Amino acid sequence: MNVITLPGSKSITNRDFILASLANWTSKLRGFLVSDDTKHMINALKQMGLDIESDWDEIIVEWWLNNIKGWDLELYIGQSWTCMRFLAAFILLSKQGPITLTGEERLLERPMGDLFDTIKQMWVRFESNGNLPPMKVFPSEITNNEVTMNGTSSSQFFTALLQIAPCLENGLTLHVKWDLVSKPYIDLTINEIRKFGVAITNHNYKSFEILPQKYQTVDMEIEWDASAMSYFCAHSILHGTNFKITNLWKESKQWDYKLLDKLDIFGLTYESDGVSTTFQSPWIENIDLEKFRDLEIDFEDMPDVSMTFMILSMFLPGKTYITWLQTLNLKECLRIDAMRDEIKKLGVEVTSDEKTITIWEFKWLPAPKPIDIETYNDHRIAMCFGVLETYTWWLKVLNPNCVAKTYPKFWEDLSKIKTN
Repeated sequence: MNVITLPGSKSITNRDFILASLANWTSKLRGFLVSDDTKHMINALKQMGLDIESDWDEIIVEWWLNNIKGWDLELYIGQSWTCMRFLAAFILLSKQGPITLTGEERLLERPMGDLFDTIKQMWVRFESNGNLPPMKVFPSEITNNEVTMNGTSSSQFFTALLQIAPCLENGLTLHVKWDLVSKPYIDLTINEIRKFGVAITNHNYKSFEILPQKYQTVDMEIEWDASAMSYFCAHSILHGTNFKITNLWKESKQWDYKLLDKLDIFGLTYESDGVSTTFQSPWIENIDLEKFRDLEIDFEDMPDVSMTFMILSMFLPGKTYITWLQTLNLKECLRIDAMRDEIKKLGVEVTSDEKTITIWEFKWLPAPKPIDIETYNDHRIAMCFGVLETYTWWLKVLNPNCVAKTYPKFWEDLSKIKTN
């Protein structure tokens, strides 16, 4: 059996770095992800005066609000969209500055208009490139504690404001306009906030109410990355391999764990003992998939792992229609478009729009020459096609090192897998 230990969750790591910085004294965190994204978060917090000690086994975070630096700061956060969204709200608490958030070219192309509109309602003075970063925030008195934000573009905009809400003088009531996407990620945020001793009232995802409170310090382990699990699931299906993930348990609030249930159509079975999870699947070429011809499947609650399913859907008969992907084109690249264009290189018929992708069955005829797969500097595209590359000899993933964004040891772990 192949044994894998997953890296810590980027989503939880960066949430907990923010929350530990707002706690009333010293917090200790273990099991966190060490990657480009989390390093950008740590570096930004340090620039603002945060006292951090780390040997990359344990990180000690001192209270940020006591240490804010008073000069004009520019925080460069690379391609980390999580850092941009979380820090855009975090720096509203500063009474000194101004503070500017900027990053790589692709980051500066990703719209933040919904969050900007809500920050304006709070009477915060800031400058931006229309609805795009960079963003420069000036010290402001937040005088309005009841605001409304569009819920259809990003749950992380809500996370950003929920995290700082207890530190506002009058707390915050945050109303949702339209429907809120990716609700499981809001559940994840609330779960982490509660670990730091703060209560949030969730009115059925229509509004959130947070009274002024003090974050408490913690000494805790950060969870594994459920999204990373998906690549080993795909490997299991493509090769009939079996896995034990040593730090994966079904009680997690990470919704991507539920991908295991969606993959039962490929014969994937799993068990969890509360600490680890084991799973296995028959070899893809031995699975009768005819009853899943022309499948339609919804990925609203787990868009990141939908890309792994796209790779597997080429093995399903007929065509596979994958829906509720509207947040994917707002990420590291235009992910729907990128997956469409790269899958087409394999001779597969693919169509898409801004919310869906349809992928036809591929007969897997030998390719006449190697095919280069562009990754668009997107870690998830690299990992999806990296797993597919193990099934073929004629794919070559370009810019493989972009996986350092969330899973620096991915290629090392992938190379250790033994097939049956």
